[in-house]
Amino acid sequence: MKILITLLFILEIIQGVEQCQCSNFTQPQYCTSFQGCYWNGKNCYQPNCTEITQQSKCIAPLCAWYLDKCHDGQQCNFYTDKQICNEIFGCVANDGYCLPYEDCNFQTQDKCNGITPTGIQCFWNSQTQNCIKFQTCNRLSLDNNDCNSIPYCIQKKKQCESFSNLKCSDMESEYDCSRMASYECSWLNDQCESVACSTYTTPSSCSVNSCTWNGSTCLYCPVDNSYSNLIITLNLLISIVLF
Repeated sequence: MKILITLLFILEIIQGVEQCQCSNFTQPQYCTSFQGCYWNGKNCYQPNCTEITQQSKCIAPLCAWYLDKCHDGQQCNFYTDKQICNEIFGCVANDGYCLPYEDCNFQTQDKCNGITPTGIQCFWNSQTQNCIKFQTCNRLSLDNNDCNSIPYCIQKKKQCESFSNLKCSDMESEYDCSRMASYECSWLNDQCESVACSTYTTPSSCSVNSCTWNGSTCLYCPVDNSYSNLIITLNLLISIVLF
């Protein structure tokens, strides 16, 4: 049963990625408000890294921000300049080489959250003030709030569970329900219920959870960018094998 639920949520995420392509936004105000999308006067499109002028939209590891510009993302050994190497998320200059971090051993929160060039996801644990490496939810410690620090995981009784293995109705509080917003969960009538984004018909009503208005319809957009969706999906597939 858990495997079936996981596969269903993987399908939902993939569908969300397909829905939330820049080309599906039909009006400039909705296009430019969606992360990574640009409006060229006629259409909404996903720019190349070198076209991006804002650091906040230059998302690693597909892109890399250095020398005040956005560049195509590369593996760490591509960077030969020590200063540039140290500016790249997940890379560190050491003895003349630019090497990847493998264990998320970043010392500060601003350096921690993100995906390294080698595809490792790092998250900041605000309780212990340290950076943790995410593989699968059931490998996370329950002692230091590591489980609840990851947006895809939640502590249920004595186990760290992936949201992909749970239903909206499994959430017992409004806060826990809000953490499942990426799975179209909403707190209604003192319980957590599944409400599809497609049921909303106006821009104002489509502003809840992971719903995004594209100019004419309400789309389900589970996270901000497709690369993160890919990593989440891979992690969920791994969790199936572990079960």
